[in-house]
Amino acid sequence: MSVLGNLCDVRLQSNVFPSLSNSYLRGGFRSNVSPDISVIRYNALHRSRCSLLLPRSSHINAHVSATGELTATLEEQIASLSSAQHILELLQRIPLTELMASAASLRNQGHPSIITFSPKVFIPLTRLCRDSCGYCTFAQGPVPGHRVFMTLEEVLTVARMGAEQGCTEALFTLGDKPELKYPEAAAELASMGYPSTIAYVAAASKAVLENTGLLPHINAGVMSREDLRLLKTVSVSQGLMLESLSTELITTPGAAHYNCPDKEPAVRLEMLESAGKERVPFTTGILIGIGETKLNRIEALLKIKESHERYGHVQEVIIQNFRAKKGTAFENNAEPSLDDFLWTIAAARLILGKEMSIQAPPNLTPESDDAVKQSEKQEKSTVYSAESSNNGSNTTFTTDSGDLSWLQLLNAGINDWGGISPLTRDYVNPERPWPHILSLARATAAAGKQLVPRLPVYPFYLSIDKSSSRSDVNVVGGTHHGSYGNRWLDGIGGAKSPLAAVLKSADAFGLARASNWYAGMIEKGSEPITAPAATSSSFLSSSPPPSEEQTENENRDAKRRAVPLPRQKKPWRIAMDTNGLLVGDPSSASMLLNDKRAFSSAHSGLIESLLSTILQNAFTSSSSTSTPFIPASSSPSSAAHNITEEDISLLFSARGNDFSAVVNVANQLRRRINGDTVTYVVNRNINYTNICTFGCKFCAFSKGPAAEELRGAPYLLDFEEVTRRTTEAWARGATEVCMQGGIHPDFTGDTYLKLIAAAKKGAPDIHVHAFSPLEVAQGASTLGWSLSRYLSSLKDAGLGSLPGTAAEILDDDVRAELCPDKLTAQEWVEVITTAHNIGLKTTSTIMFGHVDSITSWARHLLILRNIAATTGKITEFVPLPFVHMEAPMFRKGISRAGPTLRECILMHAIARLALHPYITNIQASWVKMGPNRAAQLLAAGCNDMGGVLMNESITRAAGAGHGQELGALEMERLIREAGRVPEQRSTLYGRPPAMQTAVSLQ
Repeated sequence: MSVLGNLCDVRLQSNVFPSLSNSYLRGGFRSNVSPDISVIRYNALHRSRCSLLLPRSSHINAHVSATGELTATLEEQIASLSSAQHILELLQRIPLTELMASAASLRNQGHPSIITFSPKVFIPLTRLCRDSCGYCTFAQGPVPGHRVFMTLEEVLTVARMGAEQGCTEALFTLGDKPELKYPEAAAELASMGYPSTIAYVAAASKAVLENTGLLPHINAGVMSREDLRLLKTVSVSQGLMLESLSTELITTPGAAHYNCPDKEPAVRLEMLESAGKERVPFTTGILIGIGETKLNRIEALLKIKESHERYGHVQEVIIQNFRAKKGTAFENNAEPSLDDFLWTIAAARLILGKEMSIQAPPNLTPESDDAVKQSEKQEKSTVYSAESSNNGSNTTFTTDSGDLSWLQLLNAGINDWGGISPLTRDYVNPERPWPHILSLARATAAAGKQLVPRLPVYPFYLSIDKSSSRSDVNVVGGTHHGSYGNRWLDGIGGAKSPLAAVLKSADAFGLARASNWYAGMIEKGSEPITAPAATSSSFLSSSPPPSEEQTENENRDAKRRAVPLPRQKKPWRIAMDTNGLLVGDPSSASMLLNDKRAFSSAHSGLIESLLSTILQNAFTSSSSTSTPFIPASSSPSSAAHNITEEDISLLFSARGNDFSAVVNVANQLRRRINGDTVTYVVNRNINYTNICTFGCKFCAFSKGPAAEELRGAPYLLDFEEVTRRTTEAWARGATEVCMQGGIHPDFTGDTYLKLIAAAKKGAPDIHVHAFSPLEVAQGASTLGWSLSRYLSSLKDAGLGSLPGTAAEILDDDVRAELCPDKLTAQEWVEVITTAHNIGLKTTSTIMFGHVDSITSWARHLLILRNIAATTGKITEFVPLPFVHMEAPMFRKGISRAGPTLRECILMHAIARLALHPYITNIQASWVKMGPNRAAQLLAAGCNDMGGVLMNESITRAAGAGHGQELGALEMERLIREAGRVPEQRSTLYGRPPAMQTAVSLQ
């Protein structure tokens, strides 16, 4: 199933680890009703959400006939028909309003929550073309004194300007094979050292990819398989409009494609097939109103569908309407009506199915037809109303006539607006400017959807190698960024490859990251987690106007340029707010994080229902952490607290007010369980060695033969240094030393026993919190002891508790990429539960935002919940966002650049909800998030700030700017400024010795 847009369709497989027998890995907690009942209830909620916006149609949903038989959906009826003519006859029998309702309902099954667009710059590398279509103003002949191609410097200038405005796509559009018609083109290519236009496109695309971070999408006309293969190495997607299969448009004098060899339908179909064979993520579509018939349109759509079913390569289909342009042969031709356009969009959705991305360019939307103008006037008063959290008043957004036409396109079944530029014009339709993104967001909100930027390559194509269909990919945006198995994106170039560029720009759903925030970065100042809704002025750039000298130089250069460089007085910028919507999106009436209204403004009925159930169940459970632990198996009400993998995945999809609702409910639960007290521990990290025999791809800390290029020298602390550091820590008020290190080749189980002794020698009363499950397993193995025997010996030597690190992601598919030689998920669980069984408590962690997915996050949380529900000995949960800067896998171009800020906030909030009531302490890592961001997480369900550390080496080795030390006084200041009450704790959440507390605050 396509990942894009499936943010609410979370009907996942119930098995989490089908190959494992361990009960902790046997899936999430299920409800106490039968699975069939659960599915029925869940899908009923899903359908109710998806059908709120449009009149119900008897054609789209299977329904019971008068005889009691289940009839087929309209989509199924279309699929059963043998010819385009039969499909046309069926569609023409259905009124347009019902056809649209059917199409929109089908769209909602595949894309229920969001509508996407691609922030782009348009790069018309050349406007020369050997074809001369009757409707086209893009293709122009050579102009004396002007170049016919943009230079690489000009291309990079435009791309860099676009990057500054938040664009992610560099759209290369150019004429077909101009060197075959124009000697000027051939000569200019030769002077630059390129044998063909395609070779120059490849060079320009590579320059943009490697120097600006923008992702090239190439529309270079009809190409061979060899051309497609070449451009795949320097781009993330390619495209060619099929336009029409009507041969009359080619053979009839005066027709749209007369005497245009590259518009021959067979030639374009061959390229569509070649793109599939080359595994190129591909954009295609049809152009309506150029002399074709509705039957021609359906024939073209069926050919696209057939090709996609063979290869799975068609990522989007554009339904584009002809607009008459002055100076062309078609300037007086009639344009397709809005009704005709809507009919074609709806037909495309019903033919191509729920998962296909169907796009309509918003700047070409026809004016409303006379038949619908009256109803539009009646609708125009109010199309969107949201409650503002800032003053409690109702804020109303109204639409203009353009917005209403866009609303009808949405109601006809599209899910994408295509590329929109804050900088460059639409050179193919220069008389039709791009709409401002806020206007489009307003119209999208009127349809009950959220406008979200995407990348030029769709999320499915970031997934691990799948040879069958989109349905093989995890739903709810669970893109598994399978670095090595990806056959759709070229990764041979490592950090400079198209795959690396896409992963760097992607969020967990494979959509546009659109944010400059990264885990571990040093920020000048931190904004609130949910910023108030901005006005349109927040989109305007503050760039100074060009000087007179600059203007004069540009005017002089323009006489020689093939295309003038873009210049706008007030460009607007594309950026994502923390809540997952565009900055300034009027549909996001943001809620304050401490707002007690919880989910009163939640958009999604699914999320509201889920949060209501969670909160109700949580408030009927233990009211504080002091309640004695009762194992889930012994609790008669344990079934009331179940949460499923699909529930958790749904929560991770939250954006806008849904995001605020999730955070607020987590905060309410935190307040009920922990009050306003925020705890922290005074401790010292001792990382005794960075020499490691393992080759974890995320780790920049370990040093070994495979890590010579990483910064920092190998080291090994002697036992005397461990003693000295422990003594020093106790003298400064610490009550804990946290000791972890690499898996040194000379270490045995005895080494770890000696490390405990060294620490205890330095401070006999200090709590030793030490050794990851990997270190424990390695120590036991070297001695030939069982885990139970070895852990008992560590406990007898003075070990107080274990850190639940080395968990990373408890999903073996992810671990196979992330740390293939490390413990499996089942082995990690075995160490943790064995420790619990002998009386050692542990913490728990997750490291997320690399090659994982929200599905694997959900599975990880459920495994931890299951352990805690059984043993009651997990003291806290610590989310650890992946710090990418120096991580080997990021440097090689095979991972994301860590989670987004929204994902980090949701991880903490959702952990509070998902782990309750078994893990009631949720910690914010100031080392990963930064002190200010960590303090803000106290409003997202967190009640603990971790330790002061004194020293931290692992995160800093990965490139983070935090981790050396955060003193007790500074920690308390951060907590108080967040409106909470600081309180020192022991490792196990007891009270530390008063003397140590006093010393730490001096």
